[in-house]
Amino acid sequence: MQAGKVIGACLSCLILLLLLTAPAVAGPPDQAGQTYVVQAGDTLSGIALRFGVSIEALISANQIPDPNLIQVGQELRIPTPEVQKEIIPSSLPDEAGVHAAHTAPTSQPQVYIVQPGDTLYRIATRFGVAVEELVEANHLSDPNYLQVGQALRIPGTEFPTFYPPPFHQVQIGPLPIAQGQTLLVRVILQAPAALSGEFDGRPLHFLITDWGGWTLIGIHALQSIGVYSLVLHARPRHGEEVTLTLPVRVRSGDYATEDIFLPPERRALLDPKLVAAEEARMKAVYAQLSPYPLWEGLFRMPVQEERVTSPFGTRRSYNGGPVSGFHTGIDLGGEEGTPVYAPARGRIALSETLAVRGNVVVIDHGFGVFSGFFHLSQLRVQHGQMVEAGDLIGYIGNTGLSSGPHLHWEMRVFGTAVDPLQWTKTAFPTEVLSSP
Repeated sequence: MQAGKVIGACLSCLILLLLLTAPAVAGPPDQAGQTYVVQAGDTLSGIALRFGVSIEALISANQIPDPNLIQVGQELRIPTPEVQKEIIPSSLPDEAGVHAAHTAPTSQPQVYIVQPGDTLYRIATRFGVAVEELVEANHLSDPNYLQVGQALRIPGTEFPTFYPPPFHQVQIGPLPIAQGQTLLVRVILQAPAALSGEFDGRPLHFLITDWGGWTLIGIHALQSIGVYSLVLHARPRHGEEVTLTLPVRVRSGDYATEDIFLPPERRALLDPKLVAAEEARMKAVYAQLSPYPLWEGLFRMPVQEERVTSPFGTRRSYNGGPVSGFHTGIDLGGEEGTPVYAPARGRIALSETLAVRGNVVVIDHGFGVFSGFFHLSQLRVQHGQMVEAGDLIGYIGNTGLSSGPHLHWEMRVFGTAVDPLQWTKTAFPTEVLSSP
């Protein structure tokens, strides 16, 4: 991948070493739960798109052994939207057999739909599996021949169809999750129980509801590709704790590499002591945990003109040197003095001038979710102030370690930098995305 030159880039985030699949659209009510007769030229992906359900839901509802092989005249049951949202775990702990049915569970894997330009090697690399595994899992006679729209099973992601009580259902999305994205986990219980869990060694914080609870996981932009354990614990009021382990496959974010030129007059801001002190300051701000979400629905873009000059997650090299970090937010182009607005409701957690980040505003959106806005020319809010979506918070500037007027917008989920653009397309926690 060729390195590109960044103009007006946010340089403060360059020194840090730290797809979205759209929500499945529910099919029309009169279609859900009916059957469909396969017609000439139909594909499973086309049928799923037509009825607004996921490929996995069709496979599971009809027990299709080979998603690439459907026959004209075959009757397919169209699952209801509620059924298609469920993401079944791929493995159960040993003790789950005590609560499960005596018959062996059926399972269905995650499925990837081949896109234009895809190769088997590229798909394998994206999902962190071997080409040989894809060939074997999909019974491919010629690994060099793929069709656009073809459904490929991703090995190691099988979904058993039952849960050990008190678990009733677990919804996870989007799966597989890309580096730098936000993952939603929703747990539905059969009976009241205390919820906790871990992902890749990090503790999870659940918001408890009448039916169970939900949480968000920020996937690090440098997270290694592969399968990780999501461990969930449910402790009933009267009874022993039950543990459920689910696999979460992290795929590549397909991030590019950029070569950044640092202006000589601003290189003094790269002093390691200065950088470390400011990083500690920001870490303390992002570590605050408000008990409840303050936002609702989709996040707005913070500027009226959406012009991304540097996307999230790009790997960064400086002055032709080796890659040494990644972009922790997105850079939005604009003239100095362009108004910047709050993307969602929240409380101002920081509004002050810092050496590296310049004039900074940080919004606490509640429940571990923060927005940060760097290099502003002016600050229009104060610490502790409540803001609503669309409220003015400042103006685009060129303060701190910056190569030109622009806005750096970053988001943190429980301290982990994630792509803000995902939040403008997916409403958390109201959406649970099915796998691709």
